[in-house]
Amino acid sequence: MTLLRQYRLASFLQALVAMVAFSIAELDFGMLFTSVVLAMLSWYATEGPRGRTLPDWAANLLVIAAIGWEAFRFLATGELADAMGALGRTMVWILLAKLFARRTASEERQRFALSTMLVIAGCLQSVQFAFGLLIIVFACVSIWSAMLWRLARSAEEARRSREPADAAKGGEAFAPPLEIVVGRRAVPQFRGLVAASVLAVLGVGIGVFILFPRFADIGGTGGRGPGATTGFNEEIRLRRGDRITESRRELFTVRWIDPDGSSRRMLRPILLRGAVLAWYDPSGERWVPMRAEVGIRTVRTPEDGAFASLARGAVETTGSVSTVDIQMRSYATDTIFSVYAPIAIATSEPRSVAIDPATLVLRDVSRDRTGRYWSYSLRVQPQPSAEVLAALSSGNSTRGAYVTFPIEEIRPIAEEILASLPASASLPPRPVPSSTDAERALWGREVARAVAAYMRANFEYTTDLSRFPRVEGEDPILSFLTRYRAGHCEYFASGLCAVLRSLGIPSRIVTGFIAMEYDESAGNYIVRESNAHAWVEVRTGPNAWMPVDATPEESLAELQERNRSFMDGFRWMYGSLEFLWNSRVVSYDASVQSTYASRLQSGWRDAVGERLEQALARMRAIALDLSLGRAGGAWFATIAIAISTALLAVLIVALRRRRLRARLRVGGATRAERRRLLREAAFYVEALDLLARAGFAKPAHLTPQAWAAELAARHPALGTAFGAVAERLYRVRYGGSEEVSGEGRSGADSHQSLLLELRSAIRQNLQPRRAD
Repeated sequence: MTLLRQYRLASFLQALVAMVAFSIAELDFGMLFTSVVLAMLSWYATEGPRGRTLPDWAANLLVIAAIGWEAFRFLATGELADAMGALGRTMVWILLAKLFARRTASEERQRFALSTMLVIAGCLQSVQFAFGLLIIVFACVSIWSAMLWRLARSAEEARRSREPADAAKGGEAFAPPLEIVVGRRAVPQFRGLVAASVLAVLGVGIGVFILFPRFADIGGTGGRGPGATTGFNEEIRLRRGDRITESRRELFTVRWIDPDGSSRRMLRPILLRGAVLAWYDPSGERWVPMRAEVGIRTVRTPEDGAFASLARGAVETTGSVSTVDIQMRSYATDTIFSVYAPIAIATSEPRSVAIDPATLVLRDVSRDRTGRYWSYSLRVQPQPSAEVLAALSSGNSTRGAYVTFPIEEIRPIAEEILASLPASASLPPRPVPSSTDAERALWGREVARAVAAYMRANFEYTTDLSRFPRVEGEDPILSFLTRYRAGHCEYFASGLCAVLRSLGIPSRIVTGFIAMEYDESAGNYIVRESNAHAWVEVRTGPNAWMPVDATPEESLAELQERNRSFMDGFRWMYGSLEFLWNSRVVSYDASVQSTYASRLQSGWRDAVGERLEQALARMRAIALDLSLGRAGGAWFATIAIAISTALLAVLIVALRRRRLRARLRVGGATRAERRRLLREAAFYVEALDLLARAGFAKPAHLTPQAWAAELAARHPALGTAFGAVAERLYRVRYGGSEEVSGEGRSGADSHQSLLLELRSAIRQNLQPRRAD
């Protein structure tokens, strides 16, 4: 395949990679399949045997239709947060239309620009490892395509210039010849140039990435498509949660260790808390997190991996204390996922950990971290005592909170659900104003359990709500409780919390992960992206909360088994690469750069100081052994100067030899022949330097004899002198060694005589100029 033919293939591959990359960034596999099929069809239609393309008016009509359709779709159902996704989808359809259009210089430039903008749009949507690989592939293909495009345009311009000047008049004219390609291996040379350019661009990109890190905090698992919720979120947006991801990507592992040091599988799934949502916003149809305004404590974990207490002051734990080991794998976040009420924490490296006394949520607030992928251990009590909870909460019990809900229509629905609970629930009497806090907590706990059981039995769990249309003006929680009675975990948690608050029971929503998949061989739980979960906590004491999950556990287990495949056994290979990508690339930000810079600076200073001290000690020991006394310093200085002079001489010789190789063009010769030419033909390079300093630089396209002839025509003496130098060069280069001349002089003496004659001719030629 010729280079010009390769350009058409490279241009097509660039557009194809850009569309695939954006589809992966959006996690829109429907668009991925459609765009790839249409792109392959365009290649067959335009580059096949018939080579058919769309007329310009048809291509322009398709572009207008794509813009209009995506604009209408965005205005009708889209949100501002999906603006970049809508723009990217528009560019995908426009690029597909361009692939079917006639190839012109303008169309090719537009395709290149659209592909580049499409990848940039994807960069703003995703940090996935697969997308990162496609970005590297796109950069390489783009460099290759751009260089081939320059060749194609140059060939087109040369083809137009060869057209007869008066062909339009019916006359005859000779076409000027094309410039020949210099070199015996044009295609390999071009490939080498492309490879060098790719390496240079990637090197510059890596340098820019290291020197100018991002400042935005990325705490999610990657991009998300329209209407999809991906992984853990610190708030619940019911308007966007049309579909929950079923990704099998491994995020982290959890190991439960009993007090005796043995790991085991728990009877129930482990709920790992990440955020507590306290307030519901009806206008935005979302739950927002609650954080304490005061009282947030920060603890610093020690370097030796010992546990640091999270409670204020000393705490005496009664009962068994277990350990939960968590190893982050491919999840970049500052949130520290934990079970309820952790007592102490130990980290793989020193970290600053903040604990919110109102929610007991942990967060990494370190400023000297080198990444967000690490392991940590938590000390927990399955049933924490009141003393432990009081020490962790520091008296911040937020009494009176979590009992109001802004949608009044749910109150009668909550009373109806309460009245329909079966008698087997055995609920205690409903509290009255004179009831004690313990009686209220008991009633709230039992009602929460009964309502959760009622919802598990009468509501349907589904991860896809696209078949349940939104009702204009009706809150999605109200639709879930009355109209559809189907949804995923966010709807179950929202409905349960709304009902409990409408009944006056303090409750809140917690988001995080549920650990269900246990690996018997490894002895730990595997938490995947699809294990993101939401549940409810009900107050059971001044500082105590009890988790209540209304989501049917059987449905979660069924979903887990349904998504299991034979590929899970090979996922660890991709997971390892993804872990390196996330831990070394995604988590690299300004704080990590600052930490690396300070460590490098201090380490470099310590290393240099240590080596210098060792050298001085060694020098003092040598001076003492040789009895040099005070003159030892002078001796060492003399030796250092001699060594420096020798190194400088070696450097000068190496640079001179490199310069000679470049001027003599002996790269294709054998090693022995190259050494001989560098030794015996150096006089020719000196002759060229003499001419250049005198203002007679040899043009690159002229041979030595041709340049001598041209000099002789203008300056006979100068041409004759350089002609002798050129003749001697040919004898050395092509006639073998010239160590001894025909007159009995050595080759070096003969070369020097030729240079002296050339200097004399140059002086004679310059004297008339100076006289003028």
